[in-house]
Amino acid sequence: MVPWATQLRQFVSRYKLLLVLGSAALLAELAYAILNLSALPMYLKFSLHQEAALGVIISTFLLTEALSRPAFGALGDRIGRKPLLVAGPAVTAITSYVTVKLHGPFTIPGLVLLRAIDGLGSGALWPTAFATIGDVVDEKHRGAALSVLNVTYMGGLALGFLLGGAANEIQGTLTASFHLVSILLGMAVVILLLFFRVPKTCIHPSQEPQVVGVTPELEASQNPGEFRLSVLFRSFREVPEMIVLACVTFLGMGMLTPIVKLYGVEHLGLSETGFGLLVAPIAAAMGIAAVPLGHLGDRYGKCLALCWGLFACACAMWAVALFRSVAIAVVCGIVIGLGFTIAFPAWNSLVMSATSTDRRGEVLGAVGMAQGLSAIIGASAGAFIYASDALSFPRLGVVNYNVPFWLSAVLLTCATIVAFTWVRNRHVFRDPPPGITSAQQKVAVAACAAALLSVGLWAATSYSKPIPPDRVVWCWVQQLVRGRPEKAVRFVIIDAHRERPASAQFEQLARTFREWKKEREARYTVYSARFLSEDRAVVKVAFFLSGRETRLFEVEVRRSNSGEWKIARVRCGR
Repeated sequence: MVPWATQLRQFVSRYKLLLVLGSAALLAELAYAILNLSALPMYLKFSLHQEAALGVIISTFLLTEALSRPAFGALGDRIGRKPLLVAGPAVTAITSYVTVKLHGPFTIPGLVLLRAIDGLGSGALWPTAFATIGDVVDEKHRGAALSVLNVTYMGGLALGFLLGGAANEIQGTLTASFHLVSILLGMAVVILLLFFRVPKTCIHPSQEPQVVGVTPELEASQNPGEFRLSVLFRSFREVPEMIVLACVTFLGMGMLTPIVKLYGVEHLGLSETGFGLLVAPIAAAMGIAAVPLGHLGDRYGKCLALCWGLFACACAMWAVALFRSVAIAVVCGIVIGLGFTIAFPAWNSLVMSATSTDRRGEVLGAVGMAQGLSAIIGASAGAFIYASDALSFPRLGVVNYNVPFWLSAVLLTCATIVAFTWVRNRHVFRDPPPGITSAQQKVAVAACAAALLSVGLWAATSYSKPIPPDRVVWCWVQQLVRGRPEKAVRFVIIDAHRERPASAQFEQLARTFREWKKEREARYTVYSARFLSEDRAVVKVAFFLSGRETRLFEVEVRRSNSGEWKIARVRCGR
């Protein structure tokens, strides 16, 4: 039998509570992922036509979750874990059902309020779940145990797209996934009520390793379970390197939270179910490798696992940003998922190892608050950039829908530098030798610095080049869809009357595209250019309308006298 499979069977036999907690956590995260990442973006954009409100609504959820995490962490230390584990999913099971019942002028304010309540539910659930692992699992196996819980978190994120999209397409409505959320959370509540039995504290403080820098006098002066703002700042001072790392990492990942499904559907030309099927391999890879990868931190060192896991995530995110390809997106998504499967449990385990037992929930909540607040800023920025062309850089081939991926790659690279310097220097002594050697540290930091420098040099040299043909067409279509024909005209040849689309056709396209967006829930995809010669290229544009109707256009692009690519002719397909 495979060695790690035997270890897994022994591990599960010893820690049966993990099966119960993991099952409930998987159902809960499936529901939260469907709600925030799948259901809401599609519902807001294509049913309510309020995509501009997406960033505010998602950020409201993240804000209340982040602000409530420290308080709920401290409350769990005081009253026990189970009440919070049950209350969190129960609240969102109700609000998800109420969401689709909102209509009229107060729909958006109502959605903001409901998502604020959801944030409280999530803020009660996740710090409590991670702290429970610290209560019931000893130090030796904690990394693997955290990986089990972490894979339910990440697996729920991945499978949520598939289940949410399938529910909508099977029922033929964008509200079906909200009902699925309520069902999944109801199942999680039932499992926790019936099967989860755990004492308030299972591991006595005397069994914990001595915490460096925490004196007995300081610990004696602390009041477990009491939360004050001063307590929060104390937690920040205790693990400042983890707070900074959380801010940088989750700022980058938060940018993708509200827009990743819209990107796949609108710009990679995928259906809801198709997008879910492409994301599903990420969940499968994490599910298969979760416990073995979790043991990497236990065996080779948690600091090593954290640093190299983030390094892999940064490399994969650069590939996603640079290449517009479904295949590359899937492969890199798997790498990112596996990287966080390695890094995240090691990250939490390091925080636990640096914290006294009676303040574990408090400090984990503080780190979670930093993660959440950074994700809020990232989600707001990502949604704004995606919906606006204010930060497009078409001369670099980078327009607003993929700018968030570039910024995420930059931030993950910076997070990797923080991990290999500050975090490594403070926690490398916790790893078994050799850990992260000085040579590894120098190579990793140099590689990250070289990547950032290369991007800067590439941008400087590329900005003087013409905008690529497919980006020209994309900018033109975008302005027409937004009802801005006066801005779209700058992408059209104006110095040769025969080469310019007829004025009547141009105005008609603007009206048609706008009408499709409002009345037919249209989404469009601009494909890569097919070059006919050095000065001519053809770009295909597909509009996907409600009722599974597709309209195709073939746009001919030519170099103007100035050397810039301009639209010369538009041919309407079926």
